[in-house]
Amino acid sequence: MKIQPLEHDWLTNSWQRCEQAGLRPRRLPELMMLPAFQLSDRRHHNQALITAIETCALPLYQQMCGHTKSRLVVTDAEGVVLKTWGEERLQKTLSPLSLDSGGIWQEDLKGTNAIGTALYELRPVSVIGKQHYLHQLQHISCSASPIFSHQGQVLGILDITSEQTQHDLSMLVLVQNMVQLIENHMLCHLPNAAVRLDIALDKTLLNSGWQGIVIANDAGEIVAHNAIASELSSDMTLLGQDVDGVIQHLSDHLHTHAYELPKPGSQAKSGHTYTAGNAAAVASDNTALPCDADIAQAWQQANKILFHDVPLLILGETGVGKGEFVKALHQQQPRGPLITVNCAALAKELIEAELFGYVGGAFTGADSKGKIGKIRAAQGGILFLDEIGDMPLEAQTRLLSVLQDKVVTPLGSHQSYPVDVQFIAATHQSLPQKIAAGEFREDLYYRLNGLALTLPPLRARTNKRQLIAAIHQRYQSEGQQMSEDLLSQLMRYSWPGNLRELDNTMKVTCLLADDSPILQTKHVPAHLHVSHHLQRSADNGQAHGDAALGSASSTPLKTTLEETLLTTYQATHGNISRTARLLGISRNTLYRRLRALGVLQSPAN
Repeated sequence: MKIQPLEHDWLTNSWQRCEQAGLRPRRLPELMMLPAFQLSDRRHHNQALITAIETCALPLYQQMCGHTKSRLVVTDAEGVVLKTWGEERLQKTLSPLSLDSGGIWQEDLKGTNAIGTALYELRPVSVIGKQHYLHQLQHISCSASPIFSHQGQVLGILDITSEQTQHDLSMLVLVQNMVQLIENHMLCHLPNAAVRLDIALDKTLLNSGWQGIVIANDAGEIVAHNAIASELSSDMTLLGQDVDGVIQHLSDHLHTHAYELPKPGSQAKSGHTYTAGNAAAVASDNTALPCDADIAQAWQQANKILFHDVPLLILGETGVGKGEFVKALHQQQPRGPLITVNCAALAKELIEAELFGYVGGAFTGADSKGKIGKIRAAQGGILFLDEIGDMPLEAQTRLLSVLQDKVVTPLGSHQSYPVDVQFIAATHQSLPQKIAAGEFREDLYYRLNGLALTLPPLRARTNKRQLIAAIHQRYQSEGQQMSEDLLSQLMRYSWPGNLRELDNTMKVTCLLADDSPILQTKHVPAHLHVSHHLQRSADNGQAHGDAALGSASSTPLKTTLEETLLTTYQATHGNISRTARLLGISRNTLYRRLRALGVLQSPAN
């Protein structure tokens, strides 16, 4: 519910209501207090509200008002005081006025007061000194605001009452800030809350407490949101929508951040992004793109282990976006620098010096001042070892020592330096095969393989259509559309270069198409590999195109997996345990696959 400011004559209207209720300014009304058993029932019914206040509002109140003569008060939706916190001496002073647990502060019983008037007006209210209708209350000032549920129902009133004659505007702002925190907390603790989406006009507001918040259930269906979210997405109805679709719709003009909420009874952990709409493996400029379930799961798992002393190993074909995935992880949790080392691009003689550093004069051609090396440069942040499969064995041995001991010794030095680094390695190669060939250390593999994630190739992604459309939108001229024929052809293409190839194809094609309103097959330049597929499809028809897809995508992938399994099995001389360990699968899975390939016989029934 949107809270409107009070009209200028709100005080006159309130005093008139008090007079009509039969109250007299100089006569203290009869004290109205609930019996203890009724108060206990109301507290039980409003326990979630009380918990939210003690979790979110009370620490802020204690910081801002802990040394003042004031009390923090919460009532239920009928103005019954559920609990108070703050200055004990003031509590004794206010007890005769029934500003204590069980007291009833409706306006027609207590006259104009912040609690009762805010409850009547359903707006934030400050009642200062002589603005109180009853003379007995004119030595205090109070500021209060309603607390609403996500459905717009009044849950209660939050109030700060002080033994002073003035409350400035900052006190009412403080109350409103606390109410916002309370409402957000309760929104995120709904029984079916599984995913939270924060939205804001400015990125700096995403964690301010004043961002829009949208809540979705396990199925991704939006079940609740706060008033700010409604304001920011005024062009659409949020309830019942799919959260992924809402992210895509809002990301054009708003900043968004979505992540999983902890299940009831589990420990809350921040930063577990729900969807790669904000971050996961994308094309070369790291612009957010749609994501499928495999990418989203990989993203969630990676965020959970980051900076918890667990190395991360990212696998996948060339061009699937491993590097962009790591960049996005760093943007998500920017605790320190991101230092990237391409192990395939460094000369064998230089890789140790680049990684571990060296002292001046350590070798011929060395900088006289020495260098600290990439590992120490990544202190407190992420060291990304791309193409780890191409690292020389000598460097592998030293890297293993760093991973085990958490210290680095520069070349030519006897002094070691402690390091605190998140290690992330990536490769498109089969490390088990390289181990079997004696080209990669098995112990290093297990050190790096704290969590192994495989990013799927573009041909296997369930959101390929959305990806093609999104990358086209990135490079299209204004208003340009893609022909259905071209889109269909691109959907059937196997994309051996994955996202990198798709991004390059769209960029070049859109540039060459100039301002053509429709992007068509003829605009794809002949030198690109995809153009040969398009031409074959045009020559041989749809059926041949579908057959080409089957032979170009699913079969090579299946064959590669089978070859990896068989090569590893043979290299270990049929050792089931070691083969399963190298492949990162269970023994049962390995047995099942070997039987399917005819290597082992099925057990007799």
